[in-house]
Amino acid sequence: MGGVDVNVKNLEAEVLERLAEQAAAEGMSQQEWIRQALRRTAARMSPAELMAARAQQQPMTEREFEQLRAKAAARREAALERLGAPRRR
Repeated sequence: MGGVDVNVKNLEAEVLERLAEQAAAEGMSQQEWIRQALRRTAARMSPAELMAARAQQQPMTEREFEQLRAKAAARREAALERLGAPRRR
């Protein structure tokens, strides 16, 4: 699909200034920065989509929770060991 022009009206000056600052900080044009921001936004689920997806899920069982908790603790310990960080008490 080819590109489509989009015109945004009544955008607050502060928003436009902030987008320009962000684009400059990233070393890209404001147009490219806005395109990338729109791509990032489109890639995420909307709040309504998240709620609908959540409604389809079943609650985690106690056993699944404990397994997940143990896995997270093991990963944390491994990371601390790799970093040479002191262990938690």
